[in-house]
Amino acid sequence: MAKISVNNTEDIMFKLSQKFPEKDIQWRVQRMKGDGTSAMVLAYINARQVQDRLNEVMGSNWQCKHEVFGSKTICHLGLFLDDKWVWRSDGAGDTQVEADKGAISDSLKRAAVSFGIGRHLYDFPSNIWVKIKTKKATNGKSYFDGFLEDPWDIVRRKMSDFR
Repeated sequence: MAKISVNNTEDIMFKLSQKFPEKDIQWRVQRMKGDGTSAMVLAYINARQVQDRLNEVMGSNWQCKHEVFGSKTICHLGLFLDDKWVWRSDGAGDTQVEADKGAISDSLKRAAVSFGIGRHLYDFPSNIWVKIKTKKATNGKSYFDGFLEDPWDIVRRKMSDFR
């Protein structure tokens, strides 16, 4: 991916904060209704998309380092701006799948938001409930098995002036 030509910090921050296309945004279930018919969902980008954006805009003028503090992983993300390193940090706990790796990825994404990357996802309406399919495990618990409606349709409807 070629580096985007930028002239100053304002241009860099603008390029970093550009919205990701809808096709690049994924959805995950935050919680399901007890009957398994719908779920509250959250939009997210993955860590590779954050790294791609940093590479595209910053070239090699970015770095990160991770530290573990108790049960949290902190990502310190540095960008070379105005002839000096500017650092911003944020943290995350272990995730349910590949716990350590998830904490590293999530902390990078959270630190990147402080530079504007993916921040537009926080502008989405809260409480996006979507009809879902579930499947039952042998223990009787219901598990998410796919969307019955597109989360984007709910977002557009909630953000519309013509609800």
